[in-house]
Amino acid sequence: MSRDPSPRDLTATLRQVRDPVIAVECRTCGRRGTLDRAALVKKHGAAVTFSRLRRMAAMGCERLVSEDGDRCGTRFPCLD
Repeated sequence: MSRDPSPRDLTATLRQVRDPVIAVECRTCGRRGTLDRAALVKKHGAAVTFSRLRRMAAMGCERLVSEDGDRCGTRFPCLD
C-alpha cells in the first residue's frame, strides 16, 4: 500500500510522488532547477528516495558534508 509522503520526508520515493516535473532548489545558494520524473525513473528506478536524489542534486556542495554536519539547503518543494 502506498502512502503520501509527509512534509520534508526524504524517504519518499518517486513511486509516491507522481509529479511529471520535480522542482529542486537550494535556499542557501539560491540555485534552482527541475528534474524530469520519467527520466529519473528510467535511470534510477521508481524506488529511488528523495534523500538519494538530494545527494545527487547537491553533489559538489561543500555544505552537504561539512564539519558542522549537513548545512545544505537543497530541498524539493513537492515534499512540503
